[in-house]
Amino acid sequence: MSQLSEADRSPKMQSEIKAPVLYIANLIQSTGASLLWPITTLYMHNELGESMTNAGIVLMAMSLLMMLGSWLGGRLFDRWNPYLSMVFAVSISLLDLIALTFFHDWPIFAILLSLLGFTDGIIYALLNAFAASIKSTDLRRVFNMQYLFLNVGVVVGTAGVGFIFNHGIAFVFAAASLMYIGFLYMVIRYFKIEGLQRRANLTAHTKRLKLHWPRLVYALLGLVFAIYMGYVLWETVVASHMVAMGLSTEQYSFLWTLNGLIIIAGGILLDRVIVKIPFKVSVLGGSFLFAISFIGLIFAHSYWDFIFAFVILTIGEMFVSPQVPAWIDRISSPEARGQAQGLITMFISLGRALGPVYGGLMIDHGSYNILFASIFVIITAFIGLAWLLSKPKLN
Repeated sequence: MSQLSEADRSPKMQSEIKAPVLYIANLIQSTGASLLWPITTLYMHNELGESMTNAGIVLMAMSLLMMLGSWLGGRLFDRWNPYLSMVFAVSISLLDLIALTFFHDWPIFAILLSLLGFTDGIIYALLNAFAASIKSTDLRRVFNMQYLFLNVGVVVGTAGVGFIFNHGIAFVFAAASLMYIGFLYMVIRYFKIEGLQRRANLTAHTKRLKLHWPRLVYALLGLVFAIYMGYVLWETVVASHMVAMGLSTEQYSFLWTLNGLIIIAGGILLDRVIVKIPFKVSVLGGSFLFAISFIGLIFAHSYWDFIFAFVILTIGEMFVSPQVPAWIDRISSPEARGQAQGLITMFISLGRALGPVYGGLMIDHGSYNILFASIFVIITAFIGLAWLLSKPKLN
């Protein structure tokens, strides 16, 4: 333990990535990734002629492989080489996207897309671990700004993909490849941090640590799972629900534009005050707002009702998504920083994988209202558990 501390304190050795570099890398990566997810199901169903069931299976496989990648990425950060791990993962993702540019028929499309889920899972875990290694700035601000730049990328990517897709799917993958080329350049140029490498080397050569995670970590992971199981419903069954009520796809799409704008504006405002808000308030309070939005869906009968519910959800998301990684890092062992962040992205992927299945089962054997009420109950149950397990000194 003392050796690791000395490595961190070494004045001649860079021990953390520069925050602006991390933010820009997140922006580039999320822009490239966001060019893909809005059109994946559309392309498989409308262009390749595959059933919605097959499309759902591919997306689930992608999410499950992303979970595996997240687990691996966390371990690579802690016990191997953070820099080379990122270079390899981004390089494989780039090669995958280049291959998809030229080969996007069935079933090669499904295979390459699933591989992309695996390598992107590694990337997300590593990006969060690099962020958690920053100690010169309060982690609440670091993750808030990282989340802000990520959402700027989402807005740019989803806004541009419609125009690009009109020229053919190959152009979408080519555009994503260009973004990942820029991302790879950033990684090669700026992500080689000697202090992090030394820490990983020392950890790898020590006796395997028996990690004892605080019970609060498990409660927060359950909360993350429930949040994203609910969140993915807005991307799937809520869209169908709104169209069935006579609303247009354009009206539904506007909700996501509004989501991005609120997060960007709100993130800038939060950057100045987030360090003054205890984790217990920001994460659990934000989660409760998120849960309340599903009660709003039960009573939504007009477009403005859906807008109101989505705004509440977005405000809750702004507090939860960037602050859970910071809180878990606060209560986890420094020697397992990568593994802790990998667990978070794993449970996010698990929620996104099971959400559509759970939603479909609840609707088939119940109703939309029962589904929305059940999500509220599940989220609030994890909020209560985390509240009970949290200690004042860790908030």
